[in-house]
Amino acid sequence: MREDSAGLATALQWLGVWLFATVVLACMGLLNKAVWILAVVTTAAAVVSAWRAFLAWLDYRRTARLDALYRASGQAAVDAMTGVEFERYVAAVLRGVGYSVEITRATGDFGVDLIATKAGVRTAVQCKRQVRVVNGSAVQQVVAGATIHDCTATMVVSNHRYTRAAEQLADAHGCVLIDRTRLARMSRAGR
Repeated sequence: MREDSAGLATALQWLGVWLFATVVLACMGLLNKAVWILAVVTTAAAVVSAWRAFLAWLDYRRTARLDALYRASGQAAVDAMTGVEFERYVAAVLRGVGYSVEITRATGDFGVDLIATKAGVRTAVQCKRQVRVVNGSAVQQVVAGATIHDCTATMVVSNHRYTRAAEQLADAHGCVLIDRTRLARMSRAGR
């Protein structure tokens, strides 16, 4: 997200440089016909770049507003979400605490629903919205899928609790388990 606003700032800086250089050269009378054409083309390229950066910034703002709405929802709303909505909610919570998040495709994801990156560490995330306690298979899936997605860390996020076996398996593999209480805390921290 922050990369999008940095891209906008860079594009606007380049646009300013091109416009300033064109005006200075025009004032000095140093522009002949060929240089004028070059100046117009490069200025047009700078304007197009600035427009694309502006559109990226608008997309960033839209995503930020949606993330804020997701994080503001209570646990009852989380329990009523579909699996896809829960994945988007978890993505919003992770973005709120500083992760850059990529949502994987729905099928063939090898047990990895999200790829969250923070401080250069790619984390494979399995999202489990269920009405019962989460067992060890969720940990097995995300640990197996992490290698395929070039992730060095793993995490399982659920709106419920975990079985003792899931906790032991997570400890053995260094997998982070986020239960409903910790998820609610993270959601509040990201506001």
